[in-house]
Amino acid sequence: MTRRRKKAEPTRPPEQFLELSEVLAYLAQVIARGMPGAVWVRAEIASVTDRRHLYLDLVELGEGGEVAKCRATLWARERFALEGKFRQATGGTLTAGLKVLLFCQPEFHPQYGFSLNVLDVFPEFTVGDAALRLDTLRRALVEEGVYGLNRLLSVPADFTRVAVISPTGAAGLGDFRRETDALDAAGLTEFVYLEATFQGREASASLGRAVGAARELHRERPLDALVVIRGGGAVTDLAWLNDLDFARALATFPAPVITGLGHARDDTLPDEVACVRTDTPSKAAALIVRTVAGAAAQAQEDARSVRAHAARVLVDADAAAAWAIDRARAAAGRHTQAAGADVDALMRQALGLTPARTLARGYALVRGEDGQPVTRAAGVRAGQALILEFTDGSVRTEVADSRE
Repeated sequence: MTRRRKKAEPTRPPEQFLELSEVLAYLAQVIARGMPGAVWVRAEIASVTDRRHLYLDLVELGEGGEVAKCRATLWARERFALEGKFRQATGGTLTAGLKVLLFCQPEFHPQYGFSLNVLDVFPEFTVGDAALRLDTLRRALVEEGVYGLNRLLSVPADFTRVAVISPTGAAGLGDFRRETDALDAAGLTEFVYLEATFQGREASASLGRAVGAARELHRERPLDALVVIRGGGAVTDLAWLNDLDFARALATFPAPVITGLGHARDDTLPDEVACVRTDTPSKAAALIVRTVAGAAAQAQEDARSVRAHAARVLVDADAAAAWAIDRARAAAGRHTQAAGADVDALMRQALGLTPARTLARGYALVRGEDGQPVTRAAGVRAGQALILEFTDGSVRTEVADSRE
């Protein structure tokens, strides 16, 4: 059996109480006593607000999302020295998405709440974390069997249709187009430009969409290459390109991939999986221009060779025709002579068969009274007069009644 609770009765205000500021001040003292001094804190920068002082939102991410979140402040008196230190090591600034190791003084302020005052930064941790992440992604692609696929494709011998992925309005894109627009204007190479976000949390999805659009272009009409370019930047800026999905899409792209990312010293995962790696957008453009010019020069040389070969063939054909005509004439002459000899022989044979020559060989020619030759006995009647013609004259006779 449960007891029924009494209805709450209004209570009198206590005679002693603390102001909110007093409670928070007490809490600040507890925190100060519990964690005296500054400590190194590892976290990821979620966002940055620049208002002379630099305000950082720090987070710790776990498998299920954010595990912890806190505000940190880099006061102006330390900011410029620490940013210079960070830039010297990484080439960039403190931006969202970076893993950082900060030396911080915890502080609880009754008005502003809990925060960390940043006193120092260890940039080598950020660089090392990026390198470690790059190595992890590389191993993943190797295990999938796609890491070296695009490098197996042949380097294009000519460029007639090229897709280009670059940041919107980037200086590197301008450098690239200064070299290649002439090819496009001359109708030698068609360039299709695809814009994407190259850094920040939106980079992965944006770059993936751009590669997907390039695949559609390739399905419609084959591309000779996919070019990925962006100008120089900090190591931390380029680190956004070390994305597993983006690298996999490039490694498995059906046409050769050419990269021109950052500077010669920079190394990104897209550079590693690409068929051809160049150091900058300008060098990527120079490769295309040089290849197209070489192909045009080779085509001209081939045309000259074809014309020269055709000329030789015509000369040889003329000589062969003249030789054939001479042979035909000689053969015709020989055939004419042989035909003449055959005609002479036939004439001699024909002349040897004249009646006079036949009679001279002891034969007689039988004629009727009408002077026509009689060649068959069946045509002779009894009592018919016949004329027997010999070589030296003729004799008239009559056919007897009986025939042998």
